[in-house]
Amino acid sequence: MNRWILAFALALALPFAALAQDAAAGPQPKSQEELDALMAVQNAAGPEDRAEAADKLLKEFPDTEFKEFANYMQMLAYMEMNDFDNMVIFGERTLEINPENVGVLLQLASTIPTRTREFDLDKEEKLGKAEDFANKAITLVPNLAKMDPNMTDDQWLLVKKDFMGQANEALGLVALKRGENEKAIELLQKSLTQASQQSAQTFYFLADAYQKAGKKDEGLAAVNKTLELGNFPTSLAEDLKKKLEAM
Repeated sequence: MNRWILAFALALALPFAALAQDAAAGPQPKSQEELDALMAVQNAAGPEDRAEAADKLLKEFPDTEFKEFANYMQMLAYMEMNDFDNMVIFGERTLEINPENVGVLLQLASTIPTRTREFDLDKEEKLGKAEDFANKAITLVPNLAKMDPNMTDDQWLLVKKDFMGQANEALGLVALKRGENEKAIELLQKSLTQASQQSAQTFYFLADAYQKAGKKDEGLAAVNKTLELGNFPTSLAEDLKKKLEAM
């Protein structure tokens, strides 16, 4: 998970203690019991506990002002549990509450294409959703307010660059799934220039696009970069490298 996506989620609700004391701060817990339920979501030991605590919050406090936070945290929990269907369900529920939640837009845009298969009957519907989510995020990121007021302007600029890089990586993967290999190459290269740090995953997608476009040398350079950076399944990168070498 992108570290800034999780930080964005937590920024929706922290610190609860301060919110309870400052009525002008934003959403408010209406009782100590609701505050305790919120803290249970925040302090959950793992994704299963987090999903359960968020579900309990929504059921026991149907009028809570933290519905966006609770649904978002459920989305992230199901993502950690590799439960794609529930991840999308709770992501879309979060967007019903706040269509401009950039964290959700980016996470859905990034995840949906990776779970879309060539012969899925709803392939284009899925890819169209991911494309719309990524494009909406791109329009929102430039004017996005700081998640943390203690961040410097330069730090926040780097975060926004990462968000833009993630959105263009998602668009690149959508293009790749559609067989638009040259477009995918362009978008993935753009993603790499925008992000503040190099991504092994983006280089892997780029190598895959080069391979499908018949560009052996460029593909080998990209997949070697994936292997060099690490933090990506070595077996996948090695398999793609063998395909490229065999071209």
